Amino acid sequence: MAPKNKSVIQRAVSKRDKLHNTLVFNREFPAVESGLIDEKNDKRIKRQEIKSKKRLLPLEIAALPEVESNAVRRERELAQFEGKQKLPRRAVQQTYLRKVKKEGETAAQQYRQAALKKLDDEAAAKRAELERKYPTNGSTQVPAAAAAAYKKASQEEEEKMQALRKQLQEKKDKRLATTNARLEKENAKLQAKFDTVSRQLQAASQQHEDAFGEGDILSVRDLKMYFSGIKAVDGLSFNIKQGEIFGLIGPNGAGKTTVFNCITQFYKPTAGEVLYRDRYDNVVPLTTYKTTEVIKAGISRTFQNLELVYWLPIMDNMLIGAHAFYRSTLGDQFIHTAKLRREEDVFRQRALSILERLGIAQYKDMPPMGLPYGVLKKVELARTLMSNPRMIILDEPAAGLNDAETEELTEIIRLIRDDFHCTIFLVEHDMNLVMTVCDTVCAISFGKMLAIGTPEEIQNSPQVQEAYLGTE
Repeated sequence: MAPKNKSVIQRAVSKRDKLHNTLVFNREFPAVESGLIDEKNDKRIKRQEIKSKKRLLPLEIAALPEVESNAVRRERELAQFEGKQKLPRRAVQQTYLRKVKKEGETAAQQYRQAALKKLDDEAAAKRAELERKYPTNGSTQVPAAAAAAYKKASQEEEEKMQALRKQLQEKKDKRLATTNARLEKENAKLQAKFDTVSRQLQAASQQHEDAFGEGDILSVRDLKMYFSGIKAVDGLSFNIKQGEIFGLIGPNGAGKTTVFNCITQFYKPTAGEVLYRDRYDNVVPLTTYKTTEVIKAGISRTFQNLELVYWLPIMDNMLIGAHAFYRSTLGDQFIHTAKLRREEDVFRQRALSILERLGIAQYKDMPPMGLPYGVLKKVELARTLMSNPRMIILDEPAAGLNDAETEELTEIIRLIRDDFHCTIFLVEHDMNLVMTVCDTVCAISFGKMLAIGTPEEIQNSPQVQEAYLGTE
């Protein structure tokens, strides 16, 4: 591909990705805005309900029989009195502790007993006063006038609450209608531009279609990666089907992680091609992509070691997984504009739904420090889903997990494949995990292909057995 043509295509890819990100955001935003409005309205309704109960309480008490109303009044005033005594009782305890150090246990104990007795006597006197003020032997008849007044006031308060709910719902509907109308108009223009750019790139992708079999998502062709003469990867070729779980295995130093780094462009291959069918159904050569652009094509990955930010909450770690898709500028970040807040609202909702699906939503406000290692592995997997990937590359996901956690990881990998419609490409040393979860396994040694096939075929392969176990 000529450099000039390559530059034109890359600009078109960048433009298409920006258009797609905006379209995805616009489609997600109305549901998020609806949830935020509901949350705000619920808080307002609850505040109004509390005020309504406070207004009705005196009437409710007055509508009770004299015996019951007197009991309620006694309990309320006694509770208020006991609340006023909390600080004096706490002060007695603090003074007691100081006196223990200065005057000894005996003197301090005498002080505390005397001070608490005084407060107890005041409470007893207050209790006796309230029993005289609100006797226990009053009438058991319901006062009709007070009951009627309470019923009328309750109906009026309920009507006010209904009117408030209706008013808030109407405001919500009006706001959502305005938002949807604006977004529909904007999306129509964006979609037209997106379709135009996509047609241009579709024509460019036709030259690579021959390398793909039916249903393939990734094709590695004669991949080579040399480091100062060391052949880390030497002529490796394989294809991965859309929706399958593909495993790459081999002894230590076989070049497995190097293959990952060549696919994600952390390394630029010495030779060979890495072709990928992106989220727009175009076949693209990943070797022409920058490292930071691979995630926009729909490929996300994890690393051998946990790459979490330990001083940030789990939710913020999740948001980092969507950083490539923010449309807000550095200026928006500095002053925290409404545009940035809207984006964060959408991404937070996406993160919360992913955490809930993986069963770790309860940790969303906690920092990673101190959490179980198995939970942190789940968080790292969850973060890869923030970019809505088509393919996830997992580098030794079971490293450091016990048997129970590895078994749970197996189910999570399948869940991600099935629920999030992702192709999974993993490197793993745990053969039980590989043979249990993978549909296809590729075995390599010293950067060369040993065998590729089903887990059973790989287990029975003499070349694989020799590479792992050696021969006499």
